Amino acid sequence: MSTAGLEARALRPSPDVVARRVAGEYLLVPVRSGAAQMDYIFTANEIGSVIFRLLDGRREAAEIARLVSEEFQVDEESARADVLEFLSTLLGAGLVEPAGEAPER
Repeated sequence: MSTAGLEARALRPSPDVVARRVAGEYLLVPVRSGAAQMDYIFTANEIGSVIFRLLDGRREAAEIARLVSEEFQVDEESARADVLEFLSTLLGAGLVEPAGEAPER
């Protein structure tokens, strides 16, 4: 999925996904047929888990990238590229959805 247009969008976790830290890993588990990948459990590294937890439906990707840049002491452009790529992957897998849109059931 393309990252075009994601920077100024606020996303939120899909209601069809449960996120948990288990044995040092951050797991994203689709729990209903609404999520695109019911046969998979997704894992995220530490930065990915921070990004996922920052998805509150209010913060835009650009703001999340700034926060990641500060927390992990990386340049903002690298953080922006990584955040947009990760969000694109999550969106394509149905693990997150645009804020303000009613969930499809």
